[in-house]
Amino acid sequence: MLKNFFLRIVSLLLIGNLSAVEKQPKTVDIFAKALYWYTSETMDWAFVLSQNQNTVRTAYQTFVFDWAPGFTVGLGYYMEHDLWDTQVSYTWFQSRAEDHASGTVTPGFLAARLSFLEPFSTGKANMNIHYNMFDGDLGRNCLITKQLSLRPSIGLKGGWINQSIHSDWTLSSMPGFTAAENLNQKFQTAGPKSGISGQWDFSQMQKQTFSLFGSFEAGYLWGHWSIHDKFTDSLAKKIYLKTTPRNFASIVFHSIVGLGWDSNLSRIHIALKLGYEMEDWLNQSQFFTDISGSQNNDLILQGLNLNFNCNF
Repeated sequence: MLKNFFLRIVSLLLIGNLSAVEKQPKTVDIFAKALYWYTSETMDWAFVLSQNQNTVRTAYQTFVFDWAPGFTVGLGYYMEHDLWDTQVSYTWFQSRAEDHASGTVTPGFLAARLSFLEPFSTGKANMNIHYNMFDGDLGRNCLITKQLSLRPSIGLKGGWINQSIHSDWTLSSMPGFTAAENLNQKFQTAGPKSGISGQWDFSQMQKQTFSLFGSFEAGYLWGHWSIHDKFTDSLAKKIYLKTTPRNFASIVFHSIVGLGWDSNLSRIHIALKLGYEMEDWLNQSQFFTDISGSQNNDLILQGLNLNFNCNF
C-alpha cells in the first residue's frame, strides 16, 4: 500500500497537470506554527490488587496525558518556473503525564520487580515525551481549476523521540524506606516520505481569499530504539537493565484539515491557517512490562495547528 502511494506521488510530480505549467516569481516563505497537541500512548506502569470476601480485583494504572503546547518553524523557497517549491522545518513538542496508586501496588517494569520487595504500599510515576523532528520536502503545485489546487510532494523526515518513566515507591512495613526506578527509551529515525495536499478557495474578496485545505503524508523510515532501566533504593540496592538495541522500519502517518485566509499586501503575501491534525507513529512504544509483555503501541499526537506564513 505504501509503495503504491509513493509511486503515485512521484508520477504526479514528474507528469503533473499541463495546466500547472506556468511561471511564478522567485519568493522566500517564512512560516511558524503554534501547536496544541494531545498525546495518546497506552502504558500500564503498575497494578493494584484489592480483595473483597471471595473476589480479587485488579486495577491497572495507566498514564493519561494533558494537552500541551509546541511549535514548528520553517523556511521555504518558490522556484520561478513550473510551480516547484521546497521547504524545511523543525518541530518541537513535549508532553507529560502523572499518576499515583496506594494499597497493594505491584510495579509494571522489570527492574523494580527484580528487587523482590513488591508489592509496595504506594507508588507514583510520571512519563515524559520529548519530540524533536526535522522535515524537508520538494513539491509542485498543480492547478486543477482556478479555485482548486493540489500539491504532491516527496521528501525526508528525521529526528528523535525520547520517552522516560520515573517512579517512586514506599513500604509501610519498613518506615523510612524509599525506592526509585528510571526507565528510558531513546528513538532515532530518518528516511523518505511523500504526501499530497490540496486547497479549495471558496471565497475571494478583493485581495483576500478564504479556503479549505487538507493534506495526507506517509513516511517509511529507519528506526533505532535503545532502552535502559535503573532501580535504586534506600537499602543501597541497585539494579541496571539494558535491552538489545532494536533496528527496524518506522512508519508514520500525518494528516490535517482546516480553514485558511490569504491576503496580498503589495509584494508580500500573508497566510493564516487553522487546522486539526493527527500524527500516528506505529509501534513506537517498545518498552517491556511484566504486566503485558513486549509493547508495540502507537504514539499518537493530535490537536490544533495555527500556521502563519509570510511570502516575499
